[in-house]
Amino acid sequence: MDVKISRRSFLKGAAVAGVSAAIGVLGTGCDNANDVPIAEELKPSTEEKKSFLPKESYDISETRDYDVVVVGAGGGGMSAAIRSAQLGMKTVILEQRDVTGGTTLFTEGLFAVNSHIQKENGKNPPDLGYDLFTRAMDFHHWYADGALFRKYMDNSGDNIAWLESVGVEFQGTGTMCANEYNTWHQYKYEEGQISGKTYVDNLTKAVTKAGADLVLGSEGVDILQDSDGTANGIIAKEGDKYVQYNASKGVILATGGYSDNPDMIREFGKNPDRIDPMGAGGRNGFGINAARKAGGTLAPSPGCLVFYGGCIPGVMYGTHLYCASAFQPYFWINGECQRFVNEYYAERNFTFSGNAQSMQDRVISIVTQKQMDEMFEHGGTFGCGEYIHAGEPLSDLWKEFNEQKDGGNKNVHGPMETLDDVAKELNLDADALKASIEKYNGYCKSGVDEEFAKDAKYLFPLESGPYYAFELYAGIFTTVGGMKITPDAQVLDADAKPIPHLYAVGCDAGGIYGDSYDVSICEGSCQGFAVYSGKAAAEHIAENS
Repeated sequence: MDVKISRRSFLKGAAVAGVSAAIGVLGTGCDNANDVPIAEELKPSTEEKKSFLPKESYDISETRDYDVVVVGAGGGGMSAAIRSAQLGMKTVILEQRDVTGGTTLFTEGLFAVNSHIQKENGKNPPDLGYDLFTRAMDFHHWYADGALFRKYMDNSGDNIAWLESVGVEFQGTGTMCANEYNTWHQYKYEEGQISGKTYVDNLTKAVTKAGADLVLGSEGVDILQDSDGTANGIIAKEGDKYVQYNASKGVILATGGYSDNPDMIREFGKNPDRIDPMGAGGRNGFGINAARKAGGTLAPSPGCLVFYGGCIPGVMYGTHLYCASAFQPYFWINGECQRFVNEYYAERNFTFSGNAQSMQDRVISIVTQKQMDEMFEHGGTFGCGEYIHAGEPLSDLWKEFNEQKDGGNKNVHGPMETLDDVAKELNLDADALKASIEKYNGYCKSGVDEEFAKDAKYLFPLESGPYYAFELYAGIFTTVGGMKITPDAQVLDADAKPIPHLYAVGCDAGGIYGDSYDVSICEGSCQGFAVYSGKAAAEHIAENS
């Protein structure tokens, strides 16, 4: 069945309490006993190298022995734990929150080629794998690891069958950006819940059924190594106690990247002051920093982020105010009152729109009263993915606008009668603002955008006030740059040699992207890679232990 999933399920589940609150808060952990001092041979290396983890002072309350320790219970971590336990290894998965899922809760599907679902639906063109692989690698300018991407793609169809075997259900394939491939395998979900909840619930059940231990409220704080550098354990904080988890065969890092760590965002070349992350929260970069402390090296493009375009901090993605302010092809300027991109990119490729917006000192969307009223009554020129369809009245627009204004959201402005009022309220140069709008209105009249070649049908003039203005930030779903790994998810050191027993999966790993998410070609590639890398790590451990 070829379907298009409705994202309204996400909004109904998350909008009431806010994104992070919809997931849950950090749990209190287990009540452990027995003060056991840390074994001398398990202390972290004291070699002179930069420590990327905060220095902790801890006394170990309990030591627990496993074959495999997985850190993080999102899509990658749970796939790793399920497969590891299936292969007969004693496995534990540690999750810092009191619920599983992480940002996977907000996903709707994952990328795969040549699955039985595609074949049964007749959505499997000849040479799909080769064609798509080449297009994706060209998109990433071959900064992506070709061997890693090739193996990921080649195994993606079988991974769909494996997910089904552990209880995941799919409702069909589709496309997010109207390409011809239909490689986006969409989960079944329940209306009124966050879009990925059923998927996460099924993975969680599969973890328990496979025989892996799941410890909630367990936050990784340090990684342990033998004297030869072999990774052999994790120190986790559980409530006010510290537990040492020994791993005789492998440590798998699956902590979801560093979206909520401004220092790491800045370190990897982006400005955190211009970025607004959505998702589960708590993604502090532990997995990446633990791997770096253990001697691992970063893959190319560690600063790669999954942008979803512009957003207003405090305004939920996919709401009517979001759609009106950040997802229409109207008029955007930076702090110098200059246009900087074809505003149509909000729809054409939201990743590229986010890239462009993240490079500006400010981004301001200006809309007229007439345009606001038109959207309220008849809908926007563009919808917002499957949350809102084009031409669907934005009936909650004024309600949401007034809530933000009354709540003191400093990024929401209006109504303002004149452009001088706009310039004064937003601290802009009035003459520059008027000149930019006059030039843009000229393009609208002539039907030719001389700056960014926006199609004439998306050229809407700012004829008269009142005006509304929205300060936009670059919104991200997650970070996708991480450790350099082998095709089996082994973390590599600076000499391209695997660190024994250490694996990074999902958003803690890098190598499948260049500088941008390939949403226009491989929708859901991030979640598909999480499943692939988690499963591959477990299988490699089993084969080599």
